[in-house]
Amino acid sequence: MSEIPSLPSYEDITDALKKNKLGHHASQIHGLICGVICGTSEQNADSWKRLVFEGKKSKSIDVFQNLQDVSYQQMNEFSFEFSLLLPDEEIDINPRAEALGLWCQGFLTGLEQVKIPLVNRSPSEITEAINDIIEISQVNYGDIVDDDEDETAYFELVEYVRLAVLMIFHDLRSNRTTRSESSSLH
Repeated sequence: MSEIPSLPSYEDITDALKKNKLGHHASQIHGLICGVICGTSEQNADSWKRLVFEGKKSKSIDVFQNLQDVSYQQMNEFSFEFSLLLPDEEIDINPRAEALGLWCQGFLTGLEQVKIPLVNRSPSEITEAINDIIEISQVNYGDIVDDDEDETAYFELVEYVRLAVLMIFHDLRSNRTTRSESSSLH
């Protein structure tokens, strides 16, 4: 396995979004990019750019491209280094929970952009994971209390989403490879 670089920081992505006057949240952008990557299994999948930049020229495309490249490498290597781009632990739990919900919304949007159905799927582990991510995306972060119990629940949800995304990426890629091989046999 090759050494995988780290994601750009949450602050770097937030700064790049502000610099480009884009009204998106850093976590949402990372979720979107990861959803597109999962849905295509391609390192250079760039359908997310149209949604992020909304036709504007980016002054800092390189930071977003780096976010995509590193995310792809981490997912492709099934790396334990793969993580969700979320605010630091020192931040109050409510903005972190909101960011997790936005990450999940972005991820689901990314899957939809590359035509991965989110509803009416046949029962499978992927369907269950997508349904769980849908529920997490609807979290009411205003009801969260900054205590040990909610902090533990937050970390468990982050870990669940992280592992679910890795599973979705590898299962969708495996399914695409299987379909491609069976269609080439006919």
